[in-house]
Amino acid sequence: MSNPPRRRIVGILVLLGCLFGLMVWFGSLAPAPDVGAYPGSEELGTDYDAWVGDQVSLTGTVTDTDPLTINAEYGAGEQVRLRVTNAAVDAQLDDSLSVYGVVEPAQTIRSLNAYTVPPANYLYMYAVSFLAGLWVLGRIVRSWRLDETWSLVPRETPLGIRDIVPRPNHTEDRDA
Repeated sequence: MSNPPRRRIVGILVLLGCLFGLMVWFGSLAPAPDVGAYPGSEELGTDYDAWVGDQVSLTGTVTDTDPLTINAEYGAGEQVRLRVTNAAVDAQLDDSLSVYGVVEPAQTIRSLNAYTVPPANYLYMYAVSFLAGLWVLGRIVRSWRLDETWSLVPRETPLGIRDIVPRPNHTEDRDA
């Protein structure tokens, strides 16, 4: 049975549409602490008092260490400033602090569990991910090819580095 490229493209577009629809649907779900979906900065930023006494899970940037204070973003660049108590972490300014705790009055979160991530860890994560992506792309280009039906098929013999990047011909320089 033939599988023309047009049919594959339509299939890919349908799957991408489903993926986008599921992302929008998941983003519209309300917090449900009984199944592990705790309220976060979005809910605290829009109606803080409604969540007093409930458990929350959120991440923010440390803006002060005495008392431990974070700014958590929500909405379109808006921020809610929260004081964190009972956090057994050594937080530094500009660290990313993830907190699981109980909402208390006066913009305070009583921490049940917290951890910090220094800003340099994000740079490391993106750099390693970028290099890993290049490595995977190189492996795909070296070992696979597209056939006439736009299918990935394994190469009979993998490409070498000289097949991908041609070497300049230096024999002309020697003859002159």
